[in-house]
Amino acid sequence: MEEAIANLLLNNPAVAAIAGDRVNWSARPDDDALPAVTLHRISGAHDATMAGRSGLIASRVQIDAWGRTYREAKLLARAIVPALPHARTLTGGVVLQGIFIDTESDTFEGDDPEPLYRTRIDISVWHKEAEQ
Repeated sequence: MEEAIANLLLNNPAVAAIAGDRVNWSARPDDDALPAVTLHRISGAHDATMAGRSGLIASRVQIDAWGRTYREAKLLARAIVPALPHARTLTGGVVLQGIFIDTESDTFEGDDPEPLYRTRIDISVWHKEAEQ
């Protein structure tokens, strides 16, 4: 699932026009180039029935759109949301059953003269377990 979400963003023309290839899981690289996207898997719950595991996983993912200005971070966030398909999608061999936007918030970090602005988008992703 992680590679599939990253590829959706990396291969989206609107996101790529703003962030280029700066889409990373867990942390931004040390070069500090912005705007950029970081992704964090917050949780994942395996679905089960009385007959056993169904093969579906519900993951919560935090997507951070970073910029040197509020506008830069917000424009990147506005490109990210439509890049995440709501309907069932097959990407890179991974079946994403649905991606749902849960919440969005804005923050900043650091002090003047160079604060970093962030728009956080929390999503729920239903996906199939990886084949072993």
